[in-house]
Amino acid sequence: MRLWLVCALVLGLMPPVAAPAQECTFSAGWVRTENAKAGNKGWDIDVPMRFSADFSRRKEVKRVEGYFDQTSIGCGHSATLHIVGAKTADISLYRIGYYKGAGARLITTIKNAKQITATQSTPPGQYLVKLKSPGYRSSFVPLLITGQVPSDVTFISSVLTWQAYNQWGGASLYKGADGHRETRATSVSFNRPYDGDGAGQFRYMEQPLVQLMEQLSLDINYITDVDLDKAPEINSASIVLGGHSEFWTQSMRDVIEKEINQGTNLLVFGGNTAYAKTDLIDRTMSNRIPYRDINQPESSFLGSAFFAVGIKKDLEVQATDRWPFKVVAKVGTIKGIYGYEADTAMGTKGPGVEVLARATISPTEKGFVAMSTYYAAPSGAGVLNLGTNAWVCAMANRCPWGHLFDAVSMQHIRKVTIAIIEQSGREKIGKWRVPYIDIPTRP
Repeated sequence: MRLWLVCALVLGLMPPVAAPAQECTFSAGWVRTENAKAGNKGWDIDVPMRFSADFSRRKEVKRVEGYFDQTSIGCGHSATLHIVGAKTADISLYRIGYYKGAGARLITTIKNAKQITATQSTPPGQYLVKLKSPGYRSSFVPLLITGQVPSDVTFISSVLTWQAYNQWGGASLYKGADGHRETRATSVSFNRPYDGDGAGQFRYMEQPLVQLMEQLSLDINYITDVDLDKAPEINSASIVLGGHSEFWTQSMRDVIEKEINQGTNLLVFGGNTAYAKTDLIDRTMSNRIPYRDINQPESSFLGSAFFAVGIKKDLEVQATDRWPFKVVAKVGTIKGIYGYEADTAMGTKGPGVEVLARATISPTEKGFVAMSTYYAAPSGAGVLNLGTNAWVCAMANRCPWGHLFDAVSMQHIRKVTIAIIEQSGREKIGKWRVPYIDIPTRP
């Protein structure tokens, strides 16, 4: 009897054995199979797109909003939903993709939900969770579902940048509730909704690119930059970044530089990339210092670096007979695509680069000009930086600075994007497309 009692006490003190994580299997070609399914047109009609941060001017109305306790989850894991504004909410879980032009597929609808669990029924990808509650205006909550699957590309969603600009509750890392930089926050938390429509910067800085990649049937690994901070193994030919990936931890940067040195291509469809060093502890971001101020300019691995804000310039193709601008060589110019923030290789440190395209300038202008650059690392990795954070938002004519694009310009942007993405599954692009160096190495 005593022995039984001792054993019972010991067993009671032992931690419970964790249930085995659910296994999810996605074979090569899974994105094509997924996008052959019917999508849901009008999935976002009751949540009009609203820009985040400085560009959010929303009326104070009753809203149901929320946030998850994690930015991403993998198979068998769950994220807890925290609802703000209403006591309860029904949710609709949408996966973003192409879906024959619909743009998203409804995975499930749940009443009074508190958790989302990743299963075989929730393929990897970017999800927007729509919250609904009677008497309240609806909003989205982003959640990314990861999965190490056979892939051409690892797409990194830049949630750190979204959060740095997030004005929900009054303050961001840029300004306070009064709109002044002097009252800005020194740290911001992921434990709050995003302002705007609740989706952060996803709907204009990443969604058009994600939908195009899925339309082209690329197999994709989806991760956030919070995942990248944890130094995962990248098992893809290329890493792809969207229109605005400004805030990077040191760990993120170390992973990217290691991957380039090992032959992984880096394809950047944005500008002002990897500019600001930040710290991430648990779910709190703090500090903002330009990498160049600690002698680590982003140009040292991107080839070019942020130099201008508030501009709008036309793009002039330089490499008219070479990838990727060859597809618009006869046109020669894409109107208004450089801005609102833009990069250049002039006056920077880094490897020798080919200038694929550059901004138009008037005879009276002097100084640096915006550029799209390309170089091959010694490993054979190709590193392409389009150098403008208007590129992705222009694909859908959704740029937050009042920049508008005509149908012809949007078509040209899309053609170049397709030319790049079609090669993203190719290993060591730098060996396939050898750059013609225009600006030599700058030590």
